[in-house]
Amino acid sequence: MVIFLRSSLLILLMTISCAVTAADQELATLLDRLIHSYGGEKNLKKMDNMVQQWDFVAMMGKRHGKDIRSVRSPSQLRVDLIYPEKSETRILNGEIGQTIFNTAAPKNVTGMQLDAMRLQLMRLYSPLMLRSKIDSMSLVEDGQNLALSLSESGVHVFYLVNKENWRIEKVAGTLMTNGREVQFLTEYSDFKVVEGVLVHHKENKFASGFNTAKLQLRTIKFDASLDDALFKP
Repeated sequence: MVIFLRSSLLILLMTISCAVTAADQELATLLDRLIHSYGGEKNLKKMDNMVQQWDFVAMMGKRHGKDIRSVRSPSQLRVDLIYPEKSETRILNGEIGQTIFNTAAPKNVTGMQLDAMRLQLMRLYSPLMLRSKIDSMSLVEDGQNLALSLSESGVHVFYLVNKENWRIEKVAGTLMTNGREVQFLTEYSDFKVVEGVLVHHKENKFASGFNTAKLQLRTIKFDASLDDALFKP
């Protein structure tokens, strides 16, 4: 029942009429409120270059591993997934996406794999970064739900906002594979302030209504010094 409700919420968001899109000023006001809630402009600038390390459990097979995300907004992302028996690296550098399995040579990716990397990077945008993309955004509200909508490079993402505490508590998106739509939803919880920035410390991931992974944040480094080689293997 819980999975059905989450899936239904995502479907609802994806079908809300564009007629309820708010005016630019209303959207700007909401983004400013989010920036304030998350720590203010000065603190949020630190998120443009950061490294996060997560512990995760893949629900299928109950596999444990580490998820290390190196972010250089707005266009570069490296994700290192480390399991006891294998590793996988996903790199987005502008319009180029690559994957590396174990010690194999990098392979370029297209289609859904590339869009999945774009979605992951968009999910990591701070409210300050979102405000810089206001021309590609709209505000959607159906009475109970409030969402920021962002479209980039053919990927459409909804940031669901809790109107009581002005936090982004869910991020939803869809990707196409072989003519079939796959819906993604990530829930955020356990919010704590780290170096002046409000950060969620738990993630719960779903794909087409099925729970795929649970993650716990272990470390986060802001204003990280990231070598170009990270994004050019």
